[in-house]
Amino acid sequence: MDSAAQMTPQKITSVVVPRVLLGLIIFAGSMLVVLIFGLLTYQIYFLNRLYPGVEIGGVDAGQLSRQETRQLIARQATDLLSQPLTLVTDRGTFTFSAEQLGARVDIDRTATAAFAVGRQGNFARDIRVQMQALSQPVKITPIINFDTGPANNALLKLSQQLDRPARNAQLVLSGTTVQAIPAENGYAVDIDANRELIRKAILSRNHTPLTLVTHATTPAITIVEPAHQALSEVLSAPLTLTFNERQWILSPETLADWVIISAEIPPDGPGEITVSFDEAAISTYFFDLAKEINRQPVDAWFNLDVNTFTLTPIIPSQTGYTLDVAAAVTMLKNLWQTPDVHQLTLPVIVTQPAVSSEHPEQLGIKELVSSATTYFKGSSKDRMQNIQVAASKFHGVVVPPGEIFSFNRYVGDISAENGFVESLIIQGDRTAVGIGGGVCQVSTTAFRAALFGGFEIVERWAHGYRVGWYETGSIPGLDATIYTPDVDFKFRNDTDSFILIQTDTNLRAGTVTFNFYGTSPGRTVTISDPIEENRVPHGPDIYQEDPTLKPGQIKQIDWAKDGVDVTVYRTVTEGDTVIHKDTIFSRYRPWQNVFKIGPEAN
Repeated sequence: MDSAAQMTPQKITSVVVPRVLLGLIIFAGSMLVVLIFGLLTYQIYFLNRLYPGVEIGGVDAGQLSRQETRQLIARQATDLLSQPLTLVTDRGTFTFSAEQLGARVDIDRTATAAFAVGRQGNFARDIRVQMQALSQPVKITPIINFDTGPANNALLKLSQQLDRPARNAQLVLSGTTVQAIPAENGYAVDIDANRELIRKAILSRNHTPLTLVTHATTPAITIVEPAHQALSEVLSAPLTLTFNERQWILSPETLADWVIISAEIPPDGPGEITVSFDEAAISTYFFDLAKEINRQPVDAWFNLDVNTFTLTPIIPSQTGYTLDVAAAVTMLKNLWQTPDVHQLTLPVIVTQPAVSSEHPEQLGIKELVSSATTYFKGSSKDRMQNIQVAASKFHGVVVPPGEIFSFNRYVGDISAENGFVESLIIQGDRTAVGIGGGVCQVSTTAFRAALFGGFEIVERWAHGYRVGWYETGSIPGLDATIYTPDVDFKFRNDTDSFILIQTDTNLRAGTVTFNFYGTSPGRTVTISDPIEENRVPHGPDIYQEDPTLKPGQIKQIDWAKDGVDVTVYRTVTEGDTVIHKDTIFSRYRPWQNVFKIGPEAN
């Protein structure tokens, strides 16, 4: 048999536990049971009570029930919410309770926080917190909430009491007294900033007085002194307007009535008070003033002594004046740039007359340039008066070089007020009685003087039919009719010298003459014989009853003439140069003999 496989038998003995140890174990187990039971009993007791060592707002609240806890917090809330908070401003102090400014104590949350001590759900940790609270109390502070509504309302009321709007600078004009009122900054309570300050103070339980946050508000218009000084200076004395030693005084009261005070507010700078004049008012003033100042220039008229060629003024020349209203308005508007100026010269446009009565010897009136005479012997007394009156209106007229002479301009209105009387005139297709019969004798004479003088004919109209007066001593086709204001006779003085017109009416001889004096340009005028074409025989005699005549009395008032087209050519030369080449065309209608007869005797 193998020795390694041989086993040695061992002896088994039993273990005996001492009695003391067993007792200890039993005691420990009992104590553990007691401890557990005690802890369970403790937890059950404080299931609805605060654990000892819990303080709320510095007051021991241990063992208080939930109801008692809420009551404690409510008592503390009353004290907390009644705490004053003072708002300090430079216009006084204002005190509110915390509750008035929106403080609220959250009783439920505070109570929940107190009961949460030692009740977090971790048994061991909760037991440790409960035990520590016995020696180191857990301090619970009442939870305060902040409601912005009451604070906003309180601050709005304060702003209504304290806020002051910014005041713009003003310029006040009373009569002629000027007062400048400076600008003032405004004062505004900053509601948002102050509400935040109040919130922080309430939540931090800080009862130190708070300085209210305010802001200065800036006025839009701050600059007034330049306008104040300018207006004061302008109104300090009358303003004198002058022209040609004449003066017009504008009193300070008048100037003040025209003043407009306004303001300019730029987008990127302070606003400024400005002063100006009412443009409509000053324009009206200057338009009225222009009526006093304005006058047309007047050309001189002269009488010529043909023996000495001395000129004597019949009508002295007059300088024309025109107030430049627009420039005057601008001048007054610019017065604000130089307010210390109290005298201004009016902007008046001076127009010199085309013919001056000063130094008449310089006009070059030294010889007869052209002349024309027509005949009216046998005319009625009234017709002769009209011829004399019309011719007199041209005696002394001077036509400057380059100017156009208008017959109608000088003869004026053919009316009784201007010395004309009723006489026979051509009216349409018949002879009738009207004011100014015979004036065309004068226009025809003036036309011929211009024609023979070689002047440029600008406008000429033939009569409707051939008139015997105008063919006495003349060829047909050299008449000129006028009918104011539409039918005119005009010529241009196309020479380099002045032309003086002198007229002469000889009632006994029945002649009217136009003489043109000046400096002869040396022109040669050639008038062709008349070319008569398209002749139309006149009709039978016409007899018209006239109650003003005696029975059987016959008076011829028109003389028969055939109708005809007449053409006359004029050539004007200076040396070898042709100046004018004119065709003078006249179309005359046929005209019958017309007789007035007295009514038959009864």
